[in-house]
Amino acid sequence: MAVEVDVVNNIDFGEAEAILSNKSDNPLAQLLFDLTNELIADLSKELDKHRATGNLASSIVPTQLNPAQIEVTAPYYWKYLNYGVNGIAKNNGAPTHGPAPKTEKTFYQAIYKWIGDKGITPPNGITREQFAGMIKNSVRMKGIEATHFYDKVVTPQRVEEMSKPISALIKESIITIIKKPTT
Repeated sequence: MAVEVDVVNNIDFGEAEAILSNKSDNPLAQLLFDLTNELIADLSKELDKHRATGNLASSIVPTQLNPAQIEVTAPYYWKYLNYGVNGIAKNNGAPTHGPAPKTEKTFYQAIYKWIGDKGITPPNGITREQFAGMIKNSVRMKGIEATHFYDKVVTPQRVEEMSKPISALIKESIITIIKKPTT
């Protein structure tokens, strides 16, 4: 928060005008960028607590930054990890996600790759192929428990905290412009 305070306390007329006209490369744009990167880092930390390979965490990127909206994107399967998936035999309380988008890999192939990426050794006497099939069948039957990695990070309190330095910067910009001498 110290960085945000320094930014707010050191606004000059030019910066205030850039902020209020929503020009790129101004203190507000930098603040939004920093807040978003902090959010993404916290999402990544939360994902690290689960058996993730790091692919999802590294693919979460900012796509829109403006005072009214901060937007990040992630691969479609983020929702399966966050909300969980119901199985045939077990209801995990997950919503219906609809059909998965077409991808280059089948579910089996993705699990097979995940086993290798995580360095998981199949139990004795079971090949990696058999192990991937067992995991696929287990997921189909039992589903996936929700991790709520997103819900734990993007909370109403977090959004409120993120809005405070943004509001303070815009407020100070307005005050600075009002004080600007006319020429």
